[in-house]
Amino acid sequence: MHALYEEEPQSIFVIRNPFRFLSHKGRQIGSYVAGGLVAIGWWVFLDAVVQSSTGKEDSIRMGFEDWFSGILSTFGMIVINLIDKSRLQGEAFTYSASDLVWKARLFLFLGFALLGFGFAGSCSVMIIKYIVRHDGQDIYYGVAGVVQCSLIMLSTVVLWVAQGTQEEYEYNLRI
Repeated sequence: MHALYEEEPQSIFVIRNPFRFLSHKGRQIGSYVAGGLVAIGWWVFLDAVVQSSTGKEDSIRMGFEDWFSGILSTFGMIVINLIDKSRLQGEAFTYSASDLVWKARLFLFLGFALLGFGFAGSCSVMIIKYIVRHDGQDIYYGVAGVVQCSLIMLSTVVLWVAQGTQEEYEYNLRI
């Protein structure tokens, strides 16, 4: 019984890999799904941009404020998924390890902040520009921005889980 407690776990939660039914192709398929979600998000947004530019003369035009949220969310997704996950799990007792650990955690925080600000910005633009100022006229343009940022956030989660798959049947979630 003592042999069970010799190896102390490094994480609080251990959950099963959501891609385990895909076996060893889970990482690859997860990456494709994440890319598809980003592509669909940008496609929905660009569809709204094209509709606003070719629409009626009295319709609302989409400006930089509409683009900014999607750009922030995309940068957040890139920052989050470029971080080496093993750098986040390091022990902060040695000087060299603590330097990398806090930098990795800082960039992870910045990536999540970019994602959050992008989503909040798209919701704010939808509410202020398309609902309050124009009484819901052309609300599709605001909804397209929110859908875009939501799909980019979902893509980030899918790609994080797919890249973090350590073994064929296990995914460790570390806090």
